[in-house]
Amino acid sequence: MEARARAGIELHDAVLRYAELERRGDRYQLLRLGSCDFDFGVLDELQAEAPRYLDIVGEALRDVLAGLVADELDVALHPSRGVTAFASLQPEALEPDALRGRLLAEASWITGQSADSLHLHAEPGMHQPLSEDERARWYQVLVLPRHVQAHLERVLQQAPCRRYRVRLSTAGAAETLRRLPGPEPEVPPEVALAIGCYETHTEFTLCRRGHWYLSHFAPGTEDVAYFCMALLHRLGLSAVMVEQVALYGTHVPEALSEQLRLLFPVEPMLLNPLVLTTLDPKALNPAEAVAYVPCIGVALS
Repeated sequence: MEARARAGIELHDAVLRYAELERRGDRYQLLRLGSCDFDFGVLDELQAEAPRYLDIVGEALRDVLAGLVADELDVALHPSRGVTAFASLQPEALEPDALRGRLLAEASWITGQSADSLHLHAEPGMHQPLSEDERARWYQVLVLPRHVQAHLERVLQQAPCRRYRVRLSTAGAAETLRRLPGPEPEVPPEVALAIGCYETHTEFTLCRRGHWYLSHFAPGTEDVAYFCMALLHRLGLSAVMVEQVALYGTHVPEALSEQLRLLFPVEPMLLNPLVLTTLDPKALNPAEAVAYVPCIGVALS
């Protein structure tokens, strides 16, 4: 198999995290991994009408990715910083322009803003059988105001690669989670759940039988157990079906594992993305490694 390198970055709070990976068979070699701290909020800059420090972010991106092997960069943004939704479209097969038009129209209706003021990023999720001959396709959608998209493009122009793709941090969690071996290494877990813990919000990503099924987020860090059960109930699933529970993020509470043990028949674990690479998983403290799930995860696909 020809080796192919991919790079991922995550923008969150005052930190830029980055990773570059090259696939080697069923493992990934880390070509670079690190973070860059700023004394201002990176996402606050992207959302500001008149940002002052975008060039600093762009210069930092250019420096940390100098000598990049990958020709494509995946950018992980957290769902709390835009409008996100899972949208179902039927028929499954739509031309790209028609697909974007349908999704943008729905985004305009949800936000109450004109389609011209929005920029949409979408990626395919699960298939849903409707009848013997028809299936619907679900899409994970991230909607950004036009000025935020413009600011982001201004930063990404400094990256030493030809293409980039904007994705959700939950996509990175899903890519990582679905590659982890389950209780039976050759059989994907019936239901696997990843919980991303951050100072401002909590993310929930569910994979089923090795496929990304659904993601959701909730403001704040309280009632994690409630939101887990609400998500399962919404999908018609039960807690006993959950065969894997993994935690990641920058603010994983010590008490959360104990709470989750009361809900699920499995032991919660930290979602350490280094186990998918040729690097020793213990090279980073597990509590530090789980912060890299979004930027490593989006570079796995």
